[in-house]
Amino acid sequence: MVVNILKNSELKENLRWDGAGFPKRLERAKAGLSTNAFALKCGISESVFRKYLAGSSVPGADKLVDIARVAEVSLLWLATGEGHADDQRAGAKTSTPLDTTLLETIIESVETGLKEIQGELTPAKKAKLIAVIYGLYQSGDTARKAPVLELVKLAM
Repeated sequence: MVVNILKNSELKENLRWDGAGFPKRLERAKAGLSTNAFALKCGISESVFRKYLAGSSVPGADKLVDIARVAEVSLLWLATGEGHADDQRAGAKTSTPLDTTLLETIIESVETGLKEIQGELTPAKKAKLIAVIYGLYQSGDTARKAPVLELVKLAM
């Protein structure tokens, strides 16, 4: 079982991937850039990116992070529709210290999740996944609802 890294044990709901709304948020995130130009900036082929826009395919966690970073939008908003698209821009203006206890717990949770699904990630993908989860948990109480195992599965 995945280690529970939620500080509030009485959470009422879990955030979920919003596949139905994702293409619309993705279109908004590319902010008028051509599909090809935006896909290239993200390191994604245009054909794969078009599948994301059509809703016929979804990005893995590493690509989702790349898209949010390039678009300068909140990863939480891009994946779930929760919060605001510009939360990342606002957050970028302030720096929070690294919470090593939280980071250690997240690493343990990711490792446990990978063992549970018998998965393996490259160090680069694992680092991106851990960074995504850390960012979600640092962004406030609503982000703390993101289930680690679901994110681990998306990274595969």
